[in-house]
Amino acid sequence: LELNNKKNKLNNEYETANKVQFDLKYKIDYIERIIQNNELYPSSIKNIMNNNRLTGKHDIIGSIINMDDKYRTAISTALGSAVNYLVVDTSKDAKAMVNYLKENKLGRATFFPIDAIKARNIDEISISKIKRMDGFIDIASSLVTYNSIYDNIIKNQLGNVIIADNLDNANTISKNLMNRYKIVTLDGQIVNIGGSITGGSITQSRNILKEKYELDLNKLKYKDTTTNINSLDKELKDINKKINNIEELKISNKNKIIELKESINHINNKLEDYNIDKYNINNELKDLAAIYNNGTESELENMMTMYYSAIENKDNIKTETEKLIAQKHELETSINEIEETSKKDNYYINNKEKTLKELEIKLNTMNIKMDNLLISLGEEYNITYERAREKYKLEIDESIARSKVRELKDNIKEIGPVNIEAIEEYDKVKSRYEFLNSQKKDLKEAEDTLLEIIKEMDDIMKEKFISTFEAIRIEFKKVFKEMFHGGTAELVLTDPDNLLETGIEIQAVPSGKNLKSISLLSGGEKTFTAISLLFAILNVRPVPFCLLDEVEAALDDANVESFGNYLYKYRDKTQFILITHKKKTMEFADILYGITMQESGVSKLVSVKLEDIEKNNN
Repeated sequence: LELNNKKNKLNNEYETANKVQFDLKYKIDYIERIIQNNELYPSSIKNIMNNNRLTGKHDIIGSIINMDDKYRTAISTALGSAVNYLVVDTSKDAKAMVNYLKENKLGRATFFPIDAIKARNIDEISISKIKRMDGFIDIASSLVTYNSIYDNIIKNQLGNVIIADNLDNANTISKNLMNRYKIVTLDGQIVNIGGSITGGSITQSRNILKEKYELDLNKLKYKDTTTNINSLDKELKDINKKINNIEELKISNKNKIIELKESINHINNKLEDYNIDKYNINNELKDLAAIYNNGTESELENMMTMYYSAIENKDNIKTETEKLIAQKHELETSINEIEETSKKDNYYINNKEKTLKELEIKLNTMNIKMDNLLISLGEEYNITYERAREKYKLEIDESIARSKVRELKDNIKEIGPVNIEAIEEYDKVKSRYEFLNSQKKDLKEAEDTLLEIIKEMDDIMKEKFISTFEAIRIEFKKVFKEMFHGGTAELVLTDPDNLLETGIEIQAVPSGKNLKSISLLSGGEKTFTAISLLFAILNVRPVPFCLLDEVEAALDDANVESFGNYLYKYRDKTQFILITHKKKTMEFADILYGITMQESGVSKLVSVKLEDIEKNNN
């Protein structure tokens, strides 16, 4: 059972490893294909690389360098778009390629002629200074390997770039060098020349450096997986050998069980015979005892001889019986052990039969797949399997052949059907694109202008708001104290850091009270506080005309009088119209207007000018 469990476990590991190996092989083939086909290159570079008439081209910078994985992010960030710059022999070659792209409208590309590019580096004084500093790792060009013919190219891009371990140390190094060199951290943050910082999360875009690293990593994993599969295969063979030995032992044990059962039956038969003999001897002993009691001396001696002989025979039979019983117990124990082993072997055989059925199902599936492939061979290529095997012999590795077939099929798909109207459609789309692009540019400029105007307006609103708020806050304190004949009041911004969205909280405590919240004020006190705020606003921003609708309705006569007296101060500044039912308020008015209904359904306006009444009274 332990071997079966181990074998099942190894089978699962073996299948998993095979699946991993298959996935890795697919990834390796895919990455090698896109690298070989230059699929990671910009379209302009790809067109140049695929044109055999253009001479002097080498490869893009990202393809001619190698590095440890821990420096990959830093080097990739340091190179930036230069990872796709094409290295060529001479400036003349670069010029020819530029003309080719221009004439065929294939886009733009950057070329690095080996005969023209000069190396750049960091001066020795700066290097000796930063070598002793925390976080310094090395100059970027020293962390990559490449062919010596590209020395000027690589040092031009990486010879004056410093690699540091983190942003804090990079800042420190940059300050010590007076911000004269570009510094890149291992996680891709940049301290630029001049001290500006570029950073954030790194977008995992596909490029030649990343794909080369993925290829090497997958090849290493593939090698380890193959070694593991070989090891598992060896272990499975050893276990199968042991299981076969157990199977042979099981057959042998079955034969032994049959022999032991026959022996037990034989022993049982012997025991039955012995029991019969024992019964007969006991009867004879009884007869002898009776004769002894009645017989002569000679007969007695004969009887005694026969008695002792019977006793001895009985003892021998008893001893033999005990031996046979002990042997029976041993045989029964062996049978139990063999039966237990047989159960385990049966369990293993059942598992094997189940595995056999699964393999038969897989075989049937493979047969169906083979039939489909043969049908596909006949329908797509109009050829039989025997003819294909005879005529088309595979002279390269099967995996390489499959990769080439996939590549050719992908190329055919990319070509697609020929569209003779493509040029005209391209011109229309290009014209439409240029028009929309110009519209987008205009909209962007308009958006920027509007955002700038909004920002200016926000700044003005903040400035006006805070100045007006401060003036009203100061005036509110004065008016509240005057209206309530004491007490304290305050206006507080709920969010002073966000002036355009902040709220305003009123804090008011009348004289003689100790309240924590304005909600604890009575209805009249709340009304009087609101009136105080209204008068404070009018003091800061006087208006020529104001309409008040029963604002003093909740006030008692004493507070109405305070309200009227304060209102009286505005008689030369603001004209007030008050809608009121308070007689006390009417006493402070210059003119009263009322509505009466002397006749049913007919309203009539009545006015009284109090100044004329006062004059007549005088």
